[in-house]
Amino acid sequence: MENLDIIILTIIVSVLFLVFIIGTLREFSKSSSVPFQEGKEGGPRVMLLEFVGKLFSGDKIEPDEKQAMITIIKKKISDIESGD
Repeated sequence: MENLDIIILTIIVSVLFLVFIIGTLREFSKSSSVPFQEGKEGGPRVMLLEFVGKLFSGDKIEPDEKQAMITIIKKKISDIESGD
């Protein structure tokens, strides 16, 4: 009975692993029955990509939007330069 602690630990880990597997299977079965609904992407990365896309596509950029994006880009560049 000197290895009782190893046996108990092994049983606990095995039970937790089974709970994880069962939970994962339930979530996958739920997600397969409900169709995925995509939303519009957002955030600074998407805004920057749209801004750069407008620069190369020839679309009109509002002056206030252009100035806001330029200040954001300048801040990011200064953060990168100060990180060195």
